[in-house]
Amino acid sequence: MEIVISLLMFLGQPNHDVLKEHLYVQDQKMATCLKMKRLAERTSSARYQCAKVKAVVVVDEYSGEKKITSIASMD
Repeated sequence: MEIVISLLMFLGQPNHDVLKEHLYVQDQKMATCLKMKRLAERTSSARYQCAKVKAVVVVDEYSGEKKITSIASMD
């Protein structure tokens, strides 16, 4: 497990949001995550959040990019 910056997508009722998706930010910069968040919020009604998370990260064998497989905790 490692601590990484991730873009999180939440769906559901205003007080009962459920984490539905998480995306590893490839360059690990919060500014990049915030840009991605702004772009996603323009085209979606979901709630997005940038956060440092403790996650299990694997490297995709075809693209070589890192991906989050599960999140243990959010800071």
